[in-house]
Amino acid sequence: MNLPLETPMRLGRSTTASGTINIVPELRSYRYDPKPCRLSAMQMLVLQLVCCGLADKEIAFLLGVCSATVKAHMSRAIREMGLYRRHQLVRYVFENGLFDPEAAQAEILRRRKAA
Repeated sequence: MNLPLETPMRLGRSTTASGTINIVPELRSYRYDPKPCRLSAMQMLVLQLVCCGLADKEIAFLLGVCSATVKAHMSRAIREMGLYRRHQLVRYVFENGLFDPEAAQAEILRRRKAA
């Protein structure tokens, strides 16, 4: 059965006309429909570092926080924008010109020297 992800499905078991039982997993809609919002300075910094390709642990080390804090900043930004996945947030940043590679690299180098 091929359904678009936007089509709601009932969870659990369903019986077809032929008597077979289908187990339907929970599917969430992962449509890309961001809502522009104002992110905090720390959320933007974490997002810039994610766009540079750094992992959560690397970002946490550079910022002097734990990786759970980095994940919390990303999760809150994703939720505020009405998105579902991290890559959707990165896509939004690139599509809207919010990523400045020179500034991000300078920030990484500055923080690495301080660490």
